[in-house]
Amino acid sequence: MNKSIATRPNPWSFLPFALTIFTSAFLLFQVQPLLSKQILPWFGGSPAVWTTAMLFFQTLLCLGYLYAHALAKVPSRQTQARIHVFLLVLAALLASRVLPGTELRPESPDSPVFQVLLILGASVGLPYFCLATTGPLVQHWFTSTAHASSVFRLYALSNVGSFLALLSFPYVLEPWLEQQEMGQLWTAGFWVFALLCLPVALGAWQNKVQIGAASHGDGPDSSSPVAAEQLGHPAQTSLRQRFSWVALPALASLVFIAATDQISHDVAPEPRLWISTLGLYLVTFILTFDHPRWYRPKLFAILSLVLLLATAGISDIPRWLGIEWDYGVNEVRWSHFALLFVVCMLCHGELYRRRPVDTRRLTEFYLCMSVGGAFGGLFVTLVATQWFDDYHEWLMALILVALLACHVLFRSDSQRPGLAGRLVGVFTAIVMVALLAVMQNPWSWREVRKADRTEVLLDQDRNFYGTVSVKERRFLNEPERNDRVFFSGNVTHGQQFLSESLRHVPTTYYARDSGIGETLLWAMSQKPNLSVALIGLGAGTLANFAREADAYDFYEINPAAVRFAQEWFDNLASCKAREQNILLGDARLRMEQLPKDKRYDVIVLDAFTGGSVPIHLLTREAFQIYRDHLQPDGYIAINITNAYLNLYPVVKAQSEGLGMAFRHKSQAADEVRNVRRNLHFIMTQDQAYLKAYPSVNREVRDAAGRFLRHEPQDQPGLRLWTDQFSSIAPIAK
Repeated sequence: MNKSIATRPNPWSFLPFALTIFTSAFLLFQVQPLLSKQILPWFGGSPAVWTTAMLFFQTLLCLGYLYAHALAKVPSRQTQARIHVFLLVLAALLASRVLPGTELRPESPDSPVFQVLLILGASVGLPYFCLATTGPLVQHWFTSTAHASSVFRLYALSNVGSFLALLSFPYVLEPWLEQQEMGQLWTAGFWVFALLCLPVALGAWQNKVQIGAASHGDGPDSSSPVAAEQLGHPAQTSLRQRFSWVALPALASLVFIAATDQISHDVAPEPRLWISTLGLYLVTFILTFDHPRWYRPKLFAILSLVLLLATAGISDIPRWLGIEWDYGVNEVRWSHFALLFVVCMLCHGELYRRRPVDTRRLTEFYLCMSVGGAFGGLFVTLVATQWFDDYHEWLMALILVALLACHVLFRSDSQRPGLAGRLVGVFTAIVMVALLAVMQNPWSWREVRKADRTEVLLDQDRNFYGTVSVKERRFLNEPERNDRVFFSGNVTHGQQFLSESLRHVPTTYYARDSGIGETLLWAMSQKPNLSVALIGLGAGTLANFAREADAYDFYEINPAAVRFAQEWFDNLASCKAREQNILLGDARLRMEQLPKDKRYDVIVLDAFTGGSVPIHLLTREAFQIYRDHLQPDGYIAINITNAYLNLYPVVKAQSEGLGMAFRHKSQAADEVRNVRRNLHFIMTQDQAYLKAYPSVNREVRDAAGRFLRHEPQDQPGLRLWTDQFSSIAPIAK
């Protein structure tokens, strides 16, 4: 019998494949935040831009994998190379201008999802598609080399490149480079990638062996059907196996997106949250596809079940056990991070266990994976956002994870489990689903009874711009304190007392003695009639300052917020202003379209109290627009209250850039008056106003109420934010 003869593989022949795949993955994840940030101002800074962009990139990834799968079916290796080289050259030419120009800027706020997809496709469609084909296609060519046994490590390496790109954008590139500079670097990187890919495509580094080239380690050649049967794996891929290739990454993707949204909902959309969750998601790919040693099925199944209960019952379980535990932001955040990591290890570990032994199925495997990975973005963007009024996809994801974990925990790899084992597994799954449904009941918070009050949800809506809701609080012993609260996500954006005596007393961030309250009252004392612009409607609280001679323009991007302000609060209806307009759409774009002679006495910016700050409203170009539409003796008043970002140095730099003087005022919370702790920054040239109202710093006190110090706000040396440069890293708290 003839024995297989193989030449000694050249270790350097592995390097071109590794460099090509690493570079393509790095560029894939560099361009995603780069383009998303570029178009963010065009859509009002909505966090949904990121979700929609992810849908675009995941869909294009699927198309790239489909192309790779189809090209791998072409019998001639030379034909494959010619087709792909032509695609590379064309993509390299189109990559010369990756950032979308102003000609692609939308003129209407209608159909934002479609417009985001159109802009991304026109600017980076083919180059991104070409990068997306690299992983499966180069790995397919790699199976013809003497290193074919390491093919899945190339996939792990691609995720290392993605992970490093994800970290480098906010921490290395963004703090130092402008958008155009990053775009030019990305274009240069794409040309380097094309030069690396050309010799790989043309077969210069194939280093073929005579026989057994594609074997996976010791034993028979696993690329052949006979060898696959000898290894205990069917040569033909079953429908059940294909389904698992789609379903497992789909579940991981859904958990990743739902967990990101859920943390935003329970805590706040904290800056860099997307990077943290996506980073964990990628790390699980790196570990599971690097080597089987990192994934232990039973261990991760048990951990998943434990963390499901711990995360879903973070408030219920201690109460059931009679433990008083006041959990906070960190507990919620880290419990979700831990659950996300363990669940993705479970899904991706099971996916790796079901990988094809026959390497001819490699491109089909990656195609199914990409379809599953895109499912999470498709479901959240096109189904959940459009049809759910809350984050119901989170409970759905938890239930599916519980079923998968029970299946993995109670299955038998050697033989079919007996009737007792199956019954225990089914019973455990039923108990888990019931517990999750009780602890994560999405309707439970619609009526909450506390010792001193009852909270009832009156209305809730969800759209491209987020979730808004209205609650009514009814105090048992103090009915005069009954009020309605307007929420954007989980952030309070307005409150109104229900009693007639307090109904139109300004609350939350805008008490009469707040920085903005003082500014409006001073301006009213100086002029018999004011023209005021309010960016961010909320519950319409500031309408209570208006006089009959005044004119108020309310700028609001979310149509649901406008409906809530009109239906559930009467601040707008009772506004005394002779003229009031609601301008729907992004405030910066709408103000830019105003006649040049339109001038305001006061411009109030109130869009920064949440974690997803619309940065495009804080750049030099934005403030120039405000200044162009401000009276010479007018005021730009900004609510910079934010638990996650120190916006003081940002607006101070803008004030100095405009050559305007400024003051700030910090105000402590007052629960009785429904006043929340706030910090306001006011720019003006009115020296009399600045003399009458000096700046007030926030006081830091100990538990006994003793004064300790004033909290510093400034950060000297912060670079001026522009449309081409902004970074939240230096100002994150």
